[in-house]
Amino acid sequence: NIMMIYSIGWALASSFLLPSSHTTCTAFTAFTSKNIAYRTPQQSPSPSSLLAQSTLNEASDTTPTTPTTTTTSSSSSSSLDKRSTLTLLEHINLNVPNHDYILDFYLHILGMGLDPRYTIPDNVINGSGMVWANCGATQFHLVYGEEAQVVPGSIGLWYDDLDGLKERLGRYGELRKEGDEQQRPFETYSIDVDVRSKQESIRIVDRYGNVFYCRQQSSSVDDDPEELIRAVRQPTLTSTDRLKSQAYQSSDILRRFAMDDDQPDTNCRGIQYVEFHVPLNTAAQIAEFYDCVFDAPTNLITVPSTNNEDYDSSSNSETNVAIVGIGSINPTTGRTSQSLLFRETSLPLPPYDGHHISLYVGDDTADFSAAFKSCMDAGVVWVNPRYEDRVTNLNTAKKWNQFRFKDILDLQSGKKVFELEHEVRSVEHRGWTGLVGR
Repeated sequence: NIMMIYSIGWALASSFLLPSSHTTCTAFTAFTSKNIAYRTPQQSPSPSSLLAQSTLNEASDTTPTTPTTTTTSSSSSSSLDKRSTLTLLEHINLNVPNHDYILDFYLHILGMGLDPRYTIPDNVINGSGMVWANCGATQFHLVYGEEAQVVPGSIGLWYDDLDGLKERLGRYGELRKEGDEQQRPFETYSIDVDVRSKQESIRIVDRYGNVFYCRQQSSSVDDDPEELIRAVRQPTLTSTDRLKSQAYQSSDILRRFAMDDDQPDTNCRGIQYVEFHVPLNTAAQIAEFYDCVFDAPTNLITVPSTNNEDYDSSSNSETNVAIVGIGSINPTTGRTSQSLLFRETSLPLPPYDGHHISLYVGDDTADFSAAFKSCMDAGVVWVNPRYEDRVTNLNTAKKWNQFRFKDILDLQSGKKVFELEHEVRSVEHRGWTGLVGR
């Protein structure tokens, strides 16, 4: 099923970056007496000359300018000149009602690995409880909930090649006998071709409505050799791990999903981006929020509408998209390793259902503390009663090495423009130390 569509999410995630240029953002003065400064006073601001215009417009395709280098005695600031202050988009957390589809979908179809830590393998054996599906340095946390959670947009995954994924999907076929679709761990898939790059992408909709775009992503000579999504990975259950207990050895399901010891990487290499649909006239405020609160590289662009079924093209010929860069910055292209995208739509949006993302911030505890203080100044630090990390001040944030916020604000008015729970972590968090290959 080949469809010639314009794949907005992937093109945006791999094309644009505008690093913040401020040391103090005054957008807060409209509703609070505090200005906000992500960096501590002795640190230098990040470079500000990386990209000026969108490269989506084929008629005026432009080359991003190379960032200037800021000379500073601060090693933290120097490293952040080459990376976003948002270090890694580590996981997406989704409620799932049971294990009926998720094991086959995430581990078999998408080609991820089962996390061996905590009680994850026991949960799989018992058929209930949380499952972590790992891909490269990133994860999906699949937690029990009566109602499945759905990201209002799409999730971009990257692969070294798509052959294995196409083979696994092809085994199910497009046409099945009546009733067979109940055994399929996904709803639909299609093989698409990006009209600009001429590269294939695979669009998959899971049994609950989450949309995944899977694409091949090649390395570049300009890529950072220490780029986290390439240099590190989450641990995965191996054949040797199964020998640790009799229950593991006798489990057919663990035998099926355990990776060979000589297979270091999962077929899915990681999460490249998450795109969220947001209300009209909010993308600019969202970009400003991440710029001011996290000093993150952001961009606001206008893109043409598309006939892609995931987007609304009925009301306007163009739409605004906020881009937030995460990870390493390619000095030639201006691309970041990962991205958050916020795409305006006139379509009605579902109520926020509680899904969340997890981000690591900065290089050290000082960067984490600065991010926490900025979120406190913005008044967005939030406690999710579902979890035991009840962070309300800097001391408890340092105790847990993380904090949460949910509301993205218009910093001029203090009005909430979008809801999305963020679990913001320090590089001192125990999950960070569990990454293999650091």
